[in-house]
Amino acid sequence: MTTPAVETQKTFCSSKGIELALRPVSQFKLDSLRASADEIPVPTYTMNVVGTDVQYPMDEEIARNKGRLPEWEEYLKAKSVLERDKAKRFTDLLIWDGVDVDVPDEDSEWQKTSVAFGIKVPTDPIARKLHYVYTELLIGGEDIANLVSQILSVSQMDQEVVEKIRNSFRSQPKRNPDRPVRPRKRKVVK
Repeated sequence: MTTPAVETQKTFCSSKGIELALRPVSQFKLDSLRASADEIPVPTYTMNVVGTDVQYPMDEEIARNKGRLPEWEEYLKAKSVLERDKAKRFTDLLIWDGVDVDVPDEDSEWQKTSVAFGIKVPTDPIARKLHYVYTELLIGGEDIANLVSQILSVSQMDQEVVEKIRNSFRSQPKRNPDRPVRPRKRKVVK
């Protein structure tokens, strides 16, 4: 007995009007990527408890009280860089594996135009495909967010996860309609 085929090929239309064929990305591969990420250890401090030195994780208040605030800030900075790197690798893997597109070769007009304007085009196949998708097929962050969420949907990811990831991308700032607008008064200098 066979199971009915799940529609695995869907498309995404970018803001440029370019239609991209999508493929599902293995959830096992995405889990492996998440598991392979390094973690930055939280700074610790030592406290003597009943004659034994015990290590405890630090927080901002402890760092301030112990005069180790620069160390804490360095930890937060390193953690932020690591999180950005993890998010980029996640997005790159989704686009590499989930977008079915033929990348133009080195004799193509795209390559010649890029070189003419001084844009370096990578020779590594993975970097080349990502460069092509980002620079030629998509316009900006909103396109990337929509593409990633569509690939995750095609990959049969839980819709709540898709929405959470979709919302993690930066988009246009939204105004708070509940906030009262104050009248602006300017003094006119004569």
